[in-house]
Amino acid sequence: MFNTDTYFGTDGVLTLSDPVGLKGETFTGYFGESGTVGRLQNVTLHVTMAIKPFYELGTRSPKELRAGNIAIGGTVERAYINGAMLKLMLGEYAESQESTGFLIPSFNMKLTLDNMKTEGEEGNSVLAVYGVIFSTWQFNLPEDDFILEKLNFQAHRIAVEDKPMPG
Repeated sequence: MFNTDTYFGTDGVLTLSDPVGLKGETFTGYFGESGTVGRLQNVTLHVTMAIKPFYELGTRSPKELRAGNIAIGGTVERAYINGAMLKLMLGEYAESQESTGFLIPSFNMKLTLDNMKTEGEEGNSVLAVYGVIFSTWQFNLPEDDFILEKLNFQAHRIAVEDKPMPG
């Protein structure tokens, strides 16, 4: 039997999957052996599919609907400013004004979903987002609250790992 309950987001982890332009010791200096960039919060995720209708001459409703391109994207927030993350996004432009190449790293996100009913398990489902590339970075400086950095992203694919509920 699969989960039909309401979920709570318990954890989100961001790992570097393609460290373009980073040498081994620089990579481990920033992120350690695992490549974990950090934990995430306030993750939004959207999947958009372009639907193309085909209309026959003289009809008002479509005769056929065809699936088009799929776009995956969203936003994430993190509770601190990470200079290494900015350096990854900017590449060589982080250190010099003009540069020859522009290599963009990609990341993987693993979001743990829990329904808080089964004991002894970390989560009942995992939503994995692969090939994440960040397109924008911003942060707000509130007067009386934590500073959060916010990043927009696009991704290659999503996988859901549902764990069956004990019957």
